[in-house]
Amino acid sequence: MGIVEETPAGRLIFNIMSSFAEFERDMIVERAQEGKAIAKQRDDFREGQTKQIY
Repeated sequence: MGIVEETPAGRLIFNIMSSFAEFERDMIVERAQEGKAIAKQRDDFREGQTKQIY
């Protein structure tokens, strides 16, 4: 990004945005794990992708 990172304010904004991106990624992983745990409780749960029928 160059110019943005050279100033103190630019580094602050960059770090804030990076923190939000990391937080959102952690939330996505957490939701996916919760969904998988709920799905595993079902009797018809099968791990992996379903086979495509053509």
